[in-house]
Amino acid sequence: MEFQGWSDGLALRPRDYLGKGESLAAVVRAAGPYTGEALYLLALGTAATMARLHLGGIAGLRLSPGNVMIGPLGQAFFAPGPRDSEFPAHDVKDWADVVVFAATGHEAGAGGEPDLDRLLPALRAVIDECRRPDPAVRPSAVDLVRILLGHSGAARGATVHELLLEAERRTRPYEPPYEDVPAPTPFWRRPAYLAGLAVGVLVVAVAAGMVTVISGQARRAPVDTSDVLSVIGRRTATFQQEIRPARGEPERSEGRLSFDRNAATSYDMKLTCGNTPRPAVVSLVGNSGVADGVPFDAERPPFEPCALQRAGTVRHFSSPHGIKALIDAAEPDVTRTGRTITGSALAHRIRGDESAYAAAEGPIEFTLQMDEQGLPARLELSMDSRVGGPRTVETVYRDWRAFEAIEGGAPNG
Repeated sequence: MEFQGWSDGLALRPRDYLGKGESLAAVVRAAGPYTGEALYLLALGTAATMARLHLGGIAGLRLSPGNVMIGPLGQAFFAPGPRDSEFPAHDVKDWADVVVFAATGHEAGAGGEPDLDRLLPALRAVIDECRRPDPAVRPSAVDLVRILLGHSGAARGATVHELLLEAERRTRPYEPPYEDVPAPTPFWRRPAYLAGLAVGVLVVAVAAGMVTVISGQARRAPVDTSDVLSVIGRRTATFQQEIRPARGEPERSEGRLSFDRNAATSYDMKLTCGNTPRPAVVSLVGNSGVADGVPFDAERPPFEPCALQRAGTVRHFSSPHGIKALIDAAEPDVTRTGRTITGSALAHRIRGDESAYAAAEGPIEFTLQMDEQGLPARLELSMDSRVGGPRTVETVYRDWRAFEAIEGGAPNG
């Protein structure tokens, strides 16, 4: 039996609602009110978290701008603290007041009613329902998730579990599988090249100069930049990445990545972030990661140690899947000049990496440089973040080679 969002404990996971970061109040004071996609993701993420708590029998959350915490990538968490015995309907009203504060910078009841005209009409209607005087007619937290997702028939017919998974997919890192495309045969293994090589050996004494000219022309052939993933195929590369925020120390990672279109990109790397000067040894295969012998889930990482929380970010900002998602989101306004691709993509259009850019304000600008074979050589991202301000991400790729499987590290014990 479910009453106002209660159940017998479905899907209660404390790690989903306990987190560290800056309070929403501090973030809004520093960066101004939320708008557009950032406001929607905040509303959806906090509604899904509240739904999980209510379904686990926990209510009386005392939600306010002071105890909704915003993580480094824009994720929203509820700060640990005392609960009270109020029904979930009171949490729903508090949630609405938190969303109004995020959109306006003003708390309800603090010197007048906030300007709700800042909200999009659809979200304004949800807020009005949550703030109705009679608690019995307010929507449940699950209803909020359904409404915020429910612009399609599929969402309206989904189970509670499916709704929460869909909400979390939109607000957390996720890298979907892609259709496999065989790697192109290297030119030195193609029959035509082998036949030409045999002829060249036979006539090398008289045709060496001509062979040199033909080889030079082949190297100057234009690079096909239409499909990055097809060019990469199934390969491994050495990479270095640096995330440079406007405030604080840069984050650095280096190692190797192995790319297969049919799976998430795997990594063996050393990652330096936070206040720890010593790099952590991290392996990441699918969503299963190990950092310095500590296993973690890359889809739902803890906040500490830093390497566990940031490993998925390294992948999102360097994986060929992410490159393809950026280019697709920026089309048709993508510029291809020789071996360089530049563009600008809005966060909500980047399929599969929504949460990696959830904290972004405005467009994400990117420049991709490729080598003579059309393989990624350097990727630079530039974005403005509500939490932490502007930042740039630079990834350098070297030594693309035949695919090397990454097995993943062994946990301690």
